[in-house]
Amino acid sequence: MTAPSSPSNGNEGCRCLNKTAELASLTERACTTPSGEPGIILTLDNGACAPLHYGSSVCQPHDLVYDPNCDVSLATNSNFPHYCFQSWCYVDVASCAKTTNAVYRSSFFPANSGAELFYSYDTCNSTTEDWLSVLERDSVGAVEIKANVPAYQKPMLYKRDGDGVILATPGEEYYNNSVPYEGVYIDYVSDLVRISNGDIQDISYTYKSMGSVAMHPSSHYTAAVQDIENGLADMSVGPFWITGQRLKMSAFTVPLIYDKTVLVIPKPRNKNSLSYQTSKVLAPFTAGLWGVVILVIVCTSLLSVWFAKGSSVKRPLRRRPKPSFRQELGVWSRLSLDSILEKGLFFFSGGVGQDEGSSLPYKLLLFGFGFFILITVSSYVANLAAFLTRSVPDYIATMEGAVKNNLKICGHPALAEELTTKWPDAKFVFHT
Repeated sequence: MTAPSSPSNGNEGCRCLNKTAELASLTERACTTPSGEPGIILTLDNGACAPLHYGSSVCQPHDLVYDPNCDVSLATNSNFPHYCFQSWCYVDVASCAKTTNAVYRSSFFPANSGAELFYSYDTCNSTTEDWLSVLERDSVGAVEIKANVPAYQKPMLYKRDGDGVILATPGEEYYNNSVPYEGVYIDYVSDLVRISNGDIQDISYTYKSMGSVAMHPSSHYTAAVQDIENGLADMSVGPFWITGQRLKMSAFTVPLIYDKTVLVIPKPRNKNSLSYQTSKVLAPFTAGLWGVVILVIVCTSLLSVWFAKGSSVKRPLRRRPKPSFRQELGVWSRLSLDSILEKGLFFFSGGVGQDEGSSLPYKLLLFGFGFFILITVSSYVANLAAFLTRSVPDYIATMEGAVKNNLKICGHPALAEELTTKWPDAKFVFHT
């Protein structure tokens, strides 16, 4: 901090200002000082009347002269406020912000008072802590708090019936404020009241409103927070999740505990049934790839019948009547089926049968089919061992896996905003 160029009007770059005219403009707070000069009411509660030059132009302990709490007759009292002896003055906030001098808005003249008044103790080489401690103490001051309780949660929050039995679910007694609450959270709040040194005078407990429950039927806790926003309660006591929706309605304390959100899935079990073990034989290839294999077999069979048409049928020695279309279709269907079974047998046996008397196109066809069998069988056998030794089927183990497989995911409606933001492509179901 720079040394003051003048001990009376503040440090360089953060000079004291004359705010007399600005204070005089606040006619609704005008008053007359005991000496008979025009003045300004400092606070609306204690009615202290200070002259219009209060806090202006020079560094001095203005409060020592004009604040009733700084009456010099109390100087021998051990509780005499220390801020009374600290010098300060009104300053220009824009200029002082460019220096190391701390500046504060006047609590006597807030933003809605019609005056823009900022003060600094630093520019007068004084300390601000004494005055700030007074503001912090007075900002609370023996308040009474009305708190609602969203639901019972043993042993955190509960009531007892007339026989002293702890109730698990709310009944008529929930709406009876004369029946006291008990539990860990009640004890915790009671300790807060005790250590507040009088700042919190009392906390009374009540129930959440049915109107808020109608607005948030899926969550009693969100309904309780809605009561705070509506002004029906000052706070709510319970194990709340801090969600985006609730933060828009109310502030929260520092979390006392943390909950983990987990994905719950059916427990994977070993499968030893005959149908499951049999299905492993088809597991190395996908359904689409098996379809390609079958298609190749069928096409090869039909082409082999076509190529063998001229070489496998001898010409008749005598004229026969031309067969009908239905007869020809039956013959070709039988030959095709016979060829499909034959080529299927070739595929599953891993080889092909070659007729030396067959035509060249037929041999080329079987050569290509044999090469296809070689590649397919090699790939199949290479993967088959891994699938045969598996006893646990595939299952979803992560949120990413559930989202990828487009599975329905049940979620708590109170976490809808957080979950959909984290996984926008997930197929969530939020039960109300």
